Amino acid sequence: MFKNANTTKRADLRKKTSIIDEIAYSNIDIQVCMVTLAVFLVLLLSVLSVATAQNPYMI
Repeated sequence: MFKNANTTKRADLRKKTSIIDEIAYSNIDIQVCMVTLAVFLVLLLSVLSVATAQNPYMI
């Protein structure tokens, strides 16, 4: 019914991109990302420290 004469497998020779390649060859500046993450971390830690502080008026 169906003739399948070409059954050879061909290797995929295209380069597989990794996350490191995407970061290295993109237009994203790593230093700006690090500063943004540091500011976000400081804000998160300050909110957590205020939220978990003990109430001095509680007896």
